[in-house]
Amino acid sequence: MIARTKIVATIGPASRDTAMLSKLLQAGADVFRVNFSHGTYEEHEISLANIAAASKAVNTPVAVLADLCGPKIRVGKVAGPVELREGADITIQRETIEGDASRISTTLPEMIDNVHPGESIMLDDGKLRLEVTAVNAPESFTCRVTRGGMLSSGKGINLPHTKLSLSALTEKDRRDVAWIAARADIDYIALSFVQRPEDIHELRALLKQHGKSLPIVAKIEKPQALARIEEIVQAVDAVMVARGDLGVEMELPSVPLAQKRIVRLCQQAGKPCIVATQMLESMIDSATPTRAEVCDIANAVLDQTDAVMLSGETAVGKFPVEAVTMMNDTIVATEAWHDDHAAPVPESEPATGAVAAAVRAVTRHEKIAAVAVYTATGATARVLSKSRLHVPILAVSPDAAMVRRACLYYGVEPVCHAAPEHTRDVLRIAQRVAIANGLAKPGDKLIVLSGRPIGKPGATNTIVIHTVT
Repeated sequence: MIARTKIVATIGPASRDTAMLSKLLQAGADVFRVNFSHGTYEEHEISLANIAAASKAVNTPVAVLADLCGPKIRVGKVAGPVELREGADITIQRETIEGDASRISTTLPEMIDNVHPGESIMLDDGKLRLEVTAVNAPESFTCRVTRGGMLSSGKGINLPHTKLSLSALTEKDRRDVAWIAARADIDYIALSFVQRPEDIHELRALLKQHGKSLPIVAKIEKPQALARIEEIVQAVDAVMVARGDLGVEMELPSVPLAQKRIVRLCQQAGKPCIVATQMLESMIDSATPTRAEVCDIANAVLDQTDAVMLSGETAVGKFPVEAVTMMNDTIVATEAWHDDHAAPVPESEPATGAVAAAVRAVTRHEKIAAVAVYTATGATARVLSKSRLHVPILAVSPDAAMVRRACLYYGVEPVCHAAPEHTRDVLRIAQRVAIANGLAKPGDKLIVLSGRPIGKPGATNTIVIHTVT
């Protein structure tokens, strides 16, 4: 059985070489994430070249997701690990200093202009907690330690209640966007710490300045984003539920509910959704996961997410292939137990959604081996993926970039093929490709979708039930 939920694997020192990337593709990876929070352009260049080589070696298309760092706030330099004791006061100042237990600086001094008394400050992924007691803008603000512990240089800072008047794009991000825009082998770009739809518009405008148009993935990591999540989903091309920072900035019991809400909104809008962070965290050092981690993956699949993501497991872990294999096996087992309820028709694409609903109805009453669609832009394949069919969706397109993007779409097996000259040629191509990919054999039935005229976006209007000969 083929896994329909897609796997995003993060590239890093443990997985950058061509041989390892080939193994990850064979284990079930569909998208490779290049994390711009780490590494140099030279290392990213090597990663992209190796991804292309691995894809060619195993004859499998793969999408590349470039993930921008965003305004991640960190503690400045501290003179060795220092203990912040509960009940003590600590000052956070604008001027850069070597910090101690009573005073520190940060990588984002502008945060001083945005905090207010009573707001919480989380340090080191929430292990330490402060409460703002007084603001002496623009020089500093003072906090009371409400959860103590050891603090060292470079630890993350989260501001769960503070509305930062900052762009989601840092100066580093802007340099990275310029580098990404010059590449032809990157298929998605992820924007970190999105708070509002305007952040998406800003990135889209920046890409346009560089003569580039890329699908944007909004990473939902802040409670402020949840307040405007419907608008963000409408503005973006795909969404990532980035549970790491989200779990620090809001109460942990609320995170699973936020995940389910976001996945459902993406389903209704016809947008791909990725669930990410710590899905197999223990497999960074262990060859086997915890039971809870396997249940977490299964839960995301049952939520009807389009993709699940591995981070440190494949970037720096000791068992990257085993992690992808475990994720793939869990997906397959979960999808075998699948609710057979009708999926919503995306409001933005009612005509294509109606075609998808008709296809789903046919698959319930006929024994269908696969659905094949000739698609110029990938829109029909994307909407079909949201119908959650129980059979593979074969997306055939002459556009190699579209084929790579479709690697993120649930249940879609994308194939690059020259454009047919006539609609009758679509049946012949669909049959040949379905047989070649092991999805059908003589005597099986295919549903074949196409449009007239051939190659016109949004023209899918023909459904044929074809018997393979």
